[in-house]
Amino acid sequence: LPMQINDLIGETATAGLRGKVILLAGASGNNGAAVLRVLGELGLKVRAMSRNADAARAESASRHEWVQGDVTDPGSLTKVLEGIEIVISAVATASPLGRNRPEKVDYEGTVNLARAARAAGARRFVIITSSVSGRKGGIMNFIGRDVLVWKGKAEEALMQSGLEYVVVGPARMTTEPGGRKQIRLIPRADYRSGMMITRDDLAAVTVAVAGLPAAANRTFSAINGDAAADLRWQETLLAMPNR
Repeated sequence: LPMQINDLIGETATAGLRGKVILLAGASGNNGAAVLRVLGELGLKVRAMSRNADAARAESASRHEWVQGDVTDPGSLTKVLEGIEIVISAVATASPLGRNRPEKVDYEGTVNLARAARAAGARRFVIITSSVSGRKGGIMNFIGRDVLVWKGKAEEALMQSGLEYVVVGPARMTTEPGGRKQIRLIPRADYRSGMMITRDDLAAVTVAVAGLPAAANRTFSAINGDAAADLRWQETLLAMPNR
């Protein structure tokens, strides 16, 4: 039987989030929607941010608070971040060109969001990036106009922001149900092509590390192992590097 989400995340993480207001940026994207479902199942207070809040609200039929904000427009972020203690960023561009290219969204958008979070007094910033952020060359950078390079620069900017950070690098994602296979955290230097994680399990990891004290200033890849799901993945957080 699959693990229930509250068991997969654990009471320590949930207690670290309870009573806090969490901003989820990129809440209407694929990863963001998965994270939003987990936060909702745990009954946590979420401010879900989208560039088109009305459309996202209508599409999700969500009971969460939806707010309009654009990471490429710093002026739109000030009010959105009022009272926020934890930021989770699932922001990622799907466009290699134009005003939403990786340089503007993945990099400058992260800089803008982190700066606004710091100004608002937020404590922790969790970002979903890639297991191969910073890598140069290759097909992903060719198609995505150096998207991995810009993700790497975004991480460096976050690490220098003065906020507590957690950098979550997913393996290749699948749409299989979560809570069935073991979650494993590994240093990104140990990540290899072919490793995978379900999007649901990625969302569970992202939410858990937003609340776990041991996750502060850690960077890792999140993958699925072959064993059955358990909570032991959290025990490896302190062994993860800070970049």
